Amino acid sequence: MPRSRKSAMQPILAALIVLAAVGTARGQTPEQQDAGAYATVCAACHQGNGLGVPGAFPPLAGHAPTVLARPGGRDYLARLVLYGLHGPITVDGRGYNGAMPGWGDVRSDQQLADALDHVLMAWGNATALPPSFVPFTAAEIAAARATRLTADQVYALRQDAPAAVVVGQIAVSFTQDQANRGHAAFRRNCQDCHGAHLDDGEFGGAPLKGGYFARHWGDGSAAGLYGYMHSKMPPDRPGKLNAQTYADLTAFLLASNGYQPGDAELEPDPDKLAQMSLKRP
Repeated sequence: MPRSRKSAMQPILAALIVLAAVGTARGQTPEQQDAGAYATVCAACHQGNGLGVPGAFPPLAGHAPTVLARPGGRDYLARLVLYGLHGPITVDGRGYNGAMPGWGDVRSDQQLADALDHVLMAWGNATALPPSFVPFTAAEIAAARATRLTADQVYALRQDAPAAVVVGQIAVSFTQDQANRGHAAFRRNCQDCHGAHLDDGEFGGAPLKGGYFARHWGDGSAAGLYGYMHSKMPPDRPGKLNAQTYADLTAFLLASNGYQPGDAELEPDPDKLAQMSLKRP
């Protein structure tokens, strides 16, 4: 539709989305409400089955109760969803070095409590919880807001941080030819949503360059960017492109954000990608 008409429709569409969300929440069981909050806050990265994406996003199934059981684990989880996490961790022997965003500024205390309760009760996790476990509450999340933390400070609260596998220490590598292939793939599969200039799509795709890209991906490893695209894109057929195409698209986005090409291609191997840092020198 013409841009002026599209702009005029945006407030109406936003209102309809809010009304639909309110209507959906009515009549839900607590379990359904928890699952809905998880789908909104966490599932894009950790997946609906809680298994995450190897090398990119750690699993929550079979792992979340272990985190809860550590000294200070409950306080850590509350602050994790509020403020995010930045730093290398190890889950089930595999290293991860993503940059989990904090949700405290965009989600309510109740939504975050519901999401945590789903994580701790779903996928068989409930069987590993202690008999004394009680669900998280909105009041508990609100209390955790009293002291605002950075994602680095949350990382310092994590009990296994000093023993984590060091990942993301190698400079990212891709070739110009690979970035060119990624550009062609982008035009075929992504341009309608994200735009020819990566920040001017007609259908509301997130900006893929500049400050937005740096905030979401610039503190992590190449595995986070690759893994997100592989699991979520394109929206109408997520994960349906081949692995090499996702690697080529990653190379194109990196080149578009000022990363310099080299002599070696970016391989679609989550373990190798986890070793490649996107931090600027």
